[in-house]
Amino acid sequence: MDEQVAQVLQELSDLNTQVRNGEVYQSLGTRLGKIMDDIHRRRRTAVQLPDDGDDIQDILEELRSQLNDNVPVTLSRAQMTNLIDHLSSLDPGLRYQGINFSLYDALQQNALDSGQLTYLFQQLRDPEALFDHILEPANAAVFGRAGRVAMLAVLLHFISPDKVPVDPDLQPTVVLAAAYLCLETDTRGFVNHYGWAHAFTAATDLLSVLAGNQNLTRADKLFLMMTLIERIKRLNTPLIYGENDRIATFLTELANRHDLYEETLLLALKSWRQQVALHRRPDTIAGWNRFFNRKRLLDSLRLQESLPQSLKKYLNSTIDFLG
Repeated sequence: MDEQVAQVLQELSDLNTQVRNGEVYQSLGTRLGKIMDDIHRRRRTAVQLPDDGDDIQDILEELRSQLNDNVPVTLSRAQMTNLIDHLSSLDPGLRYQGINFSLYDALQQNALDSGQLTYLFQQLRDPEALFDHILEPANAAVFGRAGRVAMLAVLLHFISPDKVPVDPDLQPTVVLAAAYLCLETDTRGFVNHYGWAHAFTAATDLLSVLAGNQNLTRADKLFLMMTLIERIKRLNTPLIYGENDRIATFLTELANRHDLYEETLLLALKSWRQQVALHRRPDTIAGWNRFFNRKRLLDSLRLQESLPQSLKKYLNSTIDFLG
């Protein structure tokens, strides 16, 4: 594993433990932000992509046939590994309509046994693949990264502890999700010829599933919410493919679950506005992208009918004279 990625994972694990122990609360956003700000980006290197000319189509046909016949899936681990690896394919038909939809159908039909589910869970959380080329400028590896995050969200939606022996508190997955947010900076939505990247939609879907998990502590959910906010603050490229609506829905649903989330989100938004006020008019494209990312997110929050009253009142009372 990349040394810097390993360091980020360790720092987040330590910080998450401190939040769980009640040792960190008010300084959480600042400390998460420092972890992100200390990350050093790398030069672009060649991305190794899966060979779409191998037997992947045969595996897909076998899987679809078993699903159509409504019988248990009998794919071997090697075949499942091949499917997961091809989530990195640049062919949107193979990657999305083929592998993504087929695995979703398999989960929905309860066609995978506990061993297959456990193996799928382990493979999707493999840090080497999950963070492939993530420290580099926008690159083709984003399709595999986002595809794994999206599929992990789907898997966690369908599985239960009696099917897959995961840690009851899912802390390793929480840390991986937080690390992905800290490290990912590719905000592309739809990419010509290659289909959807949508890394931040995938990440928000994963956070939504984790937030709905009854075995996850409030500290973990708070940790993930603040990681998402601190990452959005720092994005230098635009989120313009519906991510803000998805993020606003996630934040609203979480804020409605407990006063702790509502109060923390309100404090985070107030702090964010104070930071923005220190730099009245950006003078770079990155600065304006950060400004409009925030504006689009706040606009999406204002449109949430179930947004708690304290947040509605705050958002309706603030006007940014920056445009």
